Amino acid sequence: MAVVVLFLLLILLLLRRRRHKVQSGQLDKVLRPLRKEEVRSVVIPDGIGGLIEIDRLILTERGLLVIETYPISGHLFGSEQIDQWTQIIEGRSFKFANPLRHIHNAKYALQPLAPKVPIFCRVVFTADSDFPKGRPDDVSTLQSLELDLQAMQEAPKMTASSKLAWERILRIARTNGQAAMREVKS
Repeated sequence: MAVVVLFLLLILLLLRRRRHKVQSGQLDKVLRPLRKEEVRSVVIPDGIGGLIEIDRLILTERGLLVIETYPISGHLFGSEQIDQWTQIIEGRSFKFANPLRHIHNAKYALQPLAPKVPIFCRVVFTADSDFPKGRPDDVSTLQSLELDLQAMQEAPKMTASSKLAWERILRIARTNGQAAMREVKS
């Protein structure tokens, strides 16, 4: 009996890992045409004496793009003004912290490091989710992300100033205790 339970748990784990890989691939596919360079799980000073981690920081021709991913599925309810958002899945309700607060704090932390460079932000829900009462600004699902990034694509190109800001950020940023400058993906 224990062997059967362990076998079922192993299958469940493998299926979950495969689903995460597929979702990550879908996100990468949308971001690939925009991305000039990228760092993941980067830590920068927050501007008030602490640090803030950014899931994905991407250099584009239009400026910087901050992406925070959340693998949350179900019906989601939230707005910029409320502290706790709600997830409803399989008839049960769960609360989670407003993800826009974190992404906007990351934007404010980047502004002094990248003056005059546009900073675009997206919270991306990578699991099967929807917003029945409307999706807040700066929030996307995997299905809506490409369309949601169209406004960024219409912004003027900022290649020279963006590249200088990018290099400044990488000199300051850290990933896994290491300087981010060595970890840049082109």
